[in-house]
Amino acid sequence: MTKKENLILLGDSITNGFDGKKDLKHNVSYYLAKLLPNFEITNAGVNAGSISGNTERDLTYQVNTHNFKDYQVATIAYGTNDFAHCYETLEIISRILQKNITKIKEENPSILLLGILPTNRFDGGIDNLNVGGLAHYTFAELLETLIKVYQKNNLPILNWRKTAPHLIDSNNYRTTLGDQRLHPNAATYEKMAQVIADFIIANL
Repeated sequence: MTKKENLILLGDSITNGFDGKKDLKHNVSYYLAKLLPNFEITNAGVNAGSISGNTERDLTYQVNTHNFKDYQVATIAYGTNDFAHCYETLEIISRILQKNITKIKEENPSILLLGILPTNRFDGGIDNLNVGGLAHYTFAELLETLIKVYQKNNLPILNWRKTAPHLIDSNNYRTTLGDQRLHPNAATYEKMAQVIADFIIANL
């Protein structure tokens, strides 16, 4: 029997599978296990996780507590909570993200590391792309910052606005998001998993 490869998903509540009310069993990793049968999948997504935070929810803690020699593929999918709930600047977010990417690559130079941008937000019933968050940068500026860091490190990037622009948009967010604001429902998680699986396969 062929030995399975190991995939770790680093991220926040959307990686974990929260729908705005509860954690779903039928989350992205559940569907990825069906779509990528040659992978053992570790879901390290934690509700309220951020890049800039320093608790066990956040990127630095997760990187420090996993041995990336054990994984062939890793995805990083943070950012939405930095925008909505943190006061750190984009410069700080960029620096912390870079530090963690460097640590992962030092632990395992051959790992396939993939950047997944945050999905669209609709706080207040509008697309938050050009809305300022707590630290007074817009969601668009956050996305651009993440893209620059990922590009600097030659990471493939999944940009939902380009790859799947109508998965969650201004016309359907009330039916695709469990809380009609941010967190996908089960049907949307299934669609997201297909996009992520295609993204991973295309970069293997």
